[in-house]
Amino acid sequence: MAESVEIHAKVGAEKVSRAQVVAWESHRTEAVLRKFASRLGRRAWTELLPDHTLGDMVRSPLEVQRLTLTTLKSRMGHAGIYAMLRHELTLSEQMARFGVKASRGRTKHSVTHLEVPGYSAELFADWFNNLTVANAETDMVAACPDHYLLRGRADGCQEVVETTGGSPAASRFVVDYGQTDSLTIPITPGYPIQIAGRALLDDGLIIGGVRHQFRDNNGALEAKLTVQFPGTLPAKLIREHQWHLAVEFSNWIIAAAPVAATT
Repeated sequence: MAESVEIHAKVGAEKVSRAQVVAWESHRTEAVLRKFASRLGRRAWTELLPDHTLGDMVRSPLEVQRLTLTTLKSRMGHAGIYAMLRHELTLSEQMARFGVKASRGRTKHSVTHLEVPGYSAELFADWFNNLTVANAETDMVAACPDHYLLRGRADGCQEVVETTGGSPAASRFVVDYGQTDSLTIPITPGYPIQIAGRALLDDGLIIGGVRHQFRDNNGALEAKLTVQFPGTLPAKLIREHQWHLAVEFSNWIIAAAPVAATT
């Protein structure tokens, strides 16, 4: 992914530089690489990445780390990802169920704003929606080191396995983009493009949701990216997921440049 796109980010209420967003991504990338090395062990790592040691990866530029980490996840396959994260996924599901029950309907929101001069909101939203429609798993996973598995399902929903913000455990859930009635994230006037849906577990328990809103303003794409969580989620995790949003959508915006850039 080239770094030629101008992206202005606001994490919560704080304006942050592109360098700060990249630094957060770099920190998380190294953490995830070390996690894979620890869980897989030397033999499995060598089988999957025969030409790369962990030391090589830690010293490599972020662009190389992104590619290698995405390759590693792809070579492990869905079953390998489930197996490596099985204890975390069990723990995070228990935490999600407890959080929903304890919150008693209260919710919290992680909000990140991005502004991209010379980009079309409609063209980017179409490109982004097509990732799920076309089941472009590599593009979806590559956008953030904390993505482990993102894929479209036959029912039109999206399965997600990721580390949410600064959570100690990866989580698995399904996003149903056809249902928004459970969202407490308000529709912001003046943002005509909405990508929204509820997040749920396999038995239908609603644990949150997303509402990503886009508009064109003076020749720039403006994005208001929001994720809904149970109200008991600690403020630190809400804050960390704002950085997660800044990283993944910045990288998707860069990847979409061939079709979404207007200048």
